[in-house]
Amino acid sequence: MSRTASPHLRMVPFRLPPERLCARLQDFNRRREITWFGLHGSFDGDEDAVVRFRAVDAGVLGGGGIAALNGGVVAAGFDAVCVLAAQAQFDVDVVVTLTLSVQFLRLARVSPGLEFRAQVSKSAKQVCFVQAQLMDSQDAEAMPLAIAVATLSPR
Repeated sequence: MSRTASPHLRMVPFRLPPERLCARLQDFNRRREITWFGLHGSFDGDEDAVVRFRAVDAGVLGGGGIAALNGGVVAAGFDAVCVLAAQAQFDVDVVVTLTLSVQFLRLARVSPGLEFRAQVSKSAKQVCFVQAQLMDSQDAEAMPLAIAVATLSPR
């Protein structure tokens, strides 16, 4: 089980074989919006899609003079990690987000440990349901900074 997933849900393992996962990951990391935000995706185990910041540009920070992520950037990171998790389920080039709901729980201060993690909780032929967390692996509390749920579909 994923280390960040809800203990009450059984997560769905990736469907695609390792060579297809590798190809999906390479395509994902070359996408313009991923590189523009300074993000980089990976897979952890057979359930977790992970997106981290390679670099944090001043353009992704919120106002108020604090070094914290803008809420829109948090939502974009959740969209990216949920798409990556869904791409591990469907052998198609395009996966679209049908719904994305984000809850902001704590201030997401810039840290090298910031990571978005997503797991598929249910998957069918034309839809999958994903849950995700924004965590700071360097935070001793190990509490999510934000959480999200999404519905995605292959196209």
